[in-house]
Amino acid sequence: MKQPCHPAEIDPELTEPRLNELARHMLDVFSLAIDQTKHPLDDAYTQGSRCWAWLRNSLLQEGESRFPWLQIVHHGNDIQFSIGNSVFRFFCDDPERPRKHYATALTDAESLTTNLLLFDEDSLSQTAGLWRFFIRKAMNDEDEHSLYCINYQLGSKVINAKWQFNASVNTFVSTTADIPEAAKLPDHELGPRTNVAEAGEDDGTVEDNNGSV
Repeated sequence: MKQPCHPAEIDPELTEPRLNELARHMLDVFSLAIDQTKHPLDDAYTQGSRCWAWLRNSLLQEGESRFPWLQIVHHGNDIQFSIGNSVFRFFCDDPERPRKHYATALTDAESLTTNLLLFDEDSLSQTAGLWRFFIRKAMNDEDEHSLYCINYQLGSKVINAKWQFNASVNTFVSTTADIPEAAKLPDHELGPRTNVAEAGEDDGTVEDNNGSV
């Protein structure tokens, strides 16, 4: 069975820095929503509803201004946003065993968007498929929430591309700051090496740091 590729192999606009930047933002919003929903009267439903609503509203309110390469293409409850030629929806669900029907199926609004893209000369035929972001809640307080970017074959659960956010990987950030010139060191005069024995020095090894080195 063919292994899923990186999303950028399907759409070059889905670069590692972009995916990392968006993933960090979405996970921050998700984590904050979780922390704000720990009242004794809260349950899985209220917590899930808050997480989903906060993610949707954050994308609607600041998605395009925060990420110049992201565009909201559908403002409904089933919000859709595009990166390059790829249109996404997000789900608070398990990507390995999604419970929500539309996690792997098109909504009516998505069907319209997909049909429009198929007739768009600027869109790439390779981007065909169902693009999803999944945020999976941590199993316990010691674990971390996880985020995935996945492309499914239309009409199936076969995965074409898969990417998982890794918090331990640092994203490269370019800078326009000037790099200072290297300091010029004075030239050293080189002479013949003195024999240790002739100099009367002890050739024993000096142990530093209490013998730890």
